[in-house]
Amino acid sequence: MVVKQQLVVVGNGMAGGRFVEELIARNGGEHFDIVVFGDEPYGNYNRILLSSVLAGSHETKDIFLNSIEWYQENGITLHLGVRVESIDRARKMVCTADGIQQRYDRLVFATGSKPFVPPIEGLTNAEGQFLSGAFVFRTLDDAFRLMKHAAESRKAVVIGGGLLGLEAARGLLNRGLEVHVVELMPHPMTMQLDASAGAVLQLRLENMGIRFHFGKSITTAIGNGKIDAVKFSDGSMEPCDMLVISAGIRPNVEIAKHAGLTVERAIVVGDDLACVNDPFIYAIGECAQHRGQTYGLVAPGSEQAKVLADRLSGANSQAVYSGSNTSTTLKVMGVDLVVMGDKEPTNDSDEVLTYADRRHGLYKKIILREGRVSGAILLGDCTSAPRLLRTFHKNQRVQGSPAELLFPPRKTSASWEEPSPAAPSTEASPYRARASRRPTPEEETSLKEVIAIIRPERWLKTKLRTEGLGITAFAHHRVVGRGRQRGLQFLARRGAASGTGFRFLPKRMVSWIVPEDQVDTLVHAIIETNRTGQIGDGKIFVLPLDGVTQIPADEPDVGTFETFEMAEEIRG
Repeated sequence: MVVKQQLVVVGNGMAGGRFVEELIARNGGEHFDIVVFGDEPYGNYNRILLSSVLAGSHETKDIFLNSIEWYQENGITLHLGVRVESIDRARKMVCTADGIQQRYDRLVFATGSKPFVPPIEGLTNAEGQFLSGAFVFRTLDDAFRLMKHAAESRKAVVIGGGLLGLEAARGLLNRGLEVHVVELMPHPMTMQLDASAGAVLQLRLENMGIRFHFGKSITTAIGNGKIDAVKFSDGSMEPCDMLVISAGIRPNVEIAKHAGLTVERAIVVGDDLACVNDPFIYAIGECAQHRGQTYGLVAPGSEQAKVLADRLSGANSQAVYSGSNTSTTLKVMGVDLVVMGDKEPTNDSDEVLTYADRRHGLYKKIILREGRVSGAILLGDCTSAPRLLRTFHKNQRVQGSPAELLFPPRKTSASWEEPSPAAPSTEASPYRARASRRPTPEEETSLKEVIAIIRPERWLKTKLRTEGLGITAFAHHRVVGRGRQRGLQFLARRGAASGTGFRFLPKRMVSWIVPEDQVDTLVHAIIETNRTGQIGDGKIFVLPLDGVTQIPADEPDVGTFETFEMAEEIRG
């Protein structure tokens, strides 16, 4: 009989939750008794969607990733609303605020980050509590408090013009408030955008109703027990009845520091994700520092979770984390944005191509260094993102005109025209993203396109589930499928099938662009979200992202790409 080791995870956020998922998927429960501590009173949820809850576009129940029953079914001991206070490394003991002492053989820090609160005179009372109407925005409880106060407010000031601040502003704007954003830098999202892109985004957001104050900082919160106004460093004032602080984050490392672990900006780990001065303790997500780098995004935490699950489960005990790429796909107040690499040229020989259309809120920029893409910004129109991402990640030399990376030739762009019910088409679907031939070895890439054909009513749940993995869908369309005995026939010829006993099924076609090592995780998430064991559950296609294969209208050529029948998966 195998004696299980004690594995303790401190933190039940997106990185910690993802690690536990990956470990269970690798049968890690056979090797470990898993104990998870989360200081919030809720199960694992998608923090990215908190702004959507605030905006009213998502219900709270939609953002949870794993139910409490899921933990129970997988034999995981889950302590919710329990704050870990200290780690006794000599005794290998985790100690909580309410007296729990939990022994560990392996310990994983996934404590994430906390909001940074700049020094503002008058912000707190004698007990150190915020004035009424002042908030940070980081947790689900923060969102609840914001929503409650917003119902009684008319005007809000948001400190911070980064992604989190703009998302908070969007939520309050959707609730009918007048919203002012205060940013010390000269344009929004300075971490991701250059000045020109920032100006385009600023105009687009101003047209939505956001009011900006750039080059300013707040020195004083004015009010007697509640926020009435804020005072800027130049002496000017802005009345308000809400103040939301979104001025960045800082890794939660106090417990690790007090335990004597090596901490710089965050907990310092090696390529094995173990702390550099304790091989039995690991750190992943926003609280980890790897090769001098910290990450504030979901995707790197997910990549770290997968590597650590590989190592601890024995699925790949030699797996290492070598860092995450610098490309990011975002949606800022509904505006699509893709950024990668450098945002400014660094060498005199760098070539820069830009296109700006402030009127329509579009901006595109590519930086070429020695014929290769060293950076890019796509704002408002991201149709060229797949090819750009492939070229950037493969460090390929740009073939042909670099302008085609900004504006792909029309003849190679994908199109979709939904068949008219009144005039069924006898031809294959006009969806033709790629020419029909097998890719050559030179055209193989580590990026894959995953396309799922799913039930329309499960589209939102699938979107939320995959966003919880840090993977954003690039496109989705309404399509028609054809039911058959062993599953769904994708985009059938409707006329040819009439009278043959097939039934037509409305579907939603969704696509993602992911690195090859994320394909299995994404496919698993899609299947788990959509399969019911019915013929019409759907189908998944995994294609090389090389611009030369196609999704056929009828039976797939399995020699060209992989397919997964969701109905068959559950029966097997």
